[in-house]
Amino acid sequence: MKKFLALLSFLLFTLLICSSCQQQEERTYTDADVQKIFDNTGKLWNGGDIAIVDDLYSEDCLYHNADFLNVKGPEKIKEFVKWVYTAYPDFAITFDEPMKFKDRTVTTFKATGTNDGPLGEDMPPTGKKMSFNGVTISKIENGKIIETWVYYNQLPLYKQLGYKLVLVEKKPMKK
Repeated sequence: MKKFLALLSFLLFTLLICSSCQQQEERTYTDADVQKIFDNTGKLWNGGDIAIVDDLYSEDCLYHNADFLNVKGPEKIKEFVKWVYTAYPDFAITFDEPMKFKDRTVTTFKATGTNDGPLGEDMPPTGKKMSFNGVTISKIENGKIIETWVYYNQLPLYKQLGYKLVLVEKKPMKK
C-alpha cells in the first residue's frame, strides 16, 4: 500500500509539474532572420559598412547605448557608427551565438580598438588600445531590429584610455 501511495504521489506531482509548464509563444522572427541579422551586424561592426544599417534596422527603430546614446532611426545609427570608426579606426567586435527568445535575441560580445580619433571636443585621441565585453538585446519584427539595447561597463574602457574618474564637488545648498 505504501508503494502504491508513493507511486501515486509521484505521478500526481509529475502531472502537476507538466501541466504548469507553459509553452513559449511563437517567435516574431525566423532562424533565417536571425542569421541574416547576425551576419550583417558582423559586417557593420567589423569595418563600419553603414550601408548595411538600412537592412538591419526598421525605419522607426530605437537604439539605446550604455554610454549616452538613445537615438531613433537608421540615419542616427549611421552617425553613431561613423563616430565609433572616427574614434577607433580599427574597431572590431567578436560576437557569440545569439540566444533566441520570443521577440528578442541576446548576444554577448567582445569589442577592441585603438583610440586614434577624438572621442569628443575635450577628449583628444590617446593612441591607446582598449577592449571590453558587453551584451546586446535586440527586439525583432518582420526580419528587422525595431529596438536594441547595448550594455557594457564604461569605467574600465575609459581607464584603459588613461582617463580618471573625478568626483564632482557638491555645492552647498542655499538656506
